[in-house]
Amino acid sequence: MSIEQTEEVRLLATLCKELAMQGLDVGMSDAKPALSVRHRQGAPRLWITVDVDTGVFEWSRGRRHAVTDPAGAAAWIALDVRRSIS
Repeated sequence: MSIEQTEEVRLLATLCKELAMQGLDVGMSDAKPALSVRHRQGAPRLWITVDVDTGVFEWSRGRRHAVTDPAGAAAWIALDVRRSIS
């Protein structure tokens, strides 16, 4: 694993904790550094990646949020996940 991949995993793990505190079902991908998030089991998944070079988390519809604010990113992601089931 490269240094960049290690940093991606570290940032995603931090975001994962924040998303879990939002009550979401979160999983880490074993294929590449990414998170899957859903409101509950059986609900559609939202995939989140991180771009270390630009310092952002990225998810559907081109949404982005700074890695320096994982709690803020989790709040926006939770909102998107909950809207997708409405």
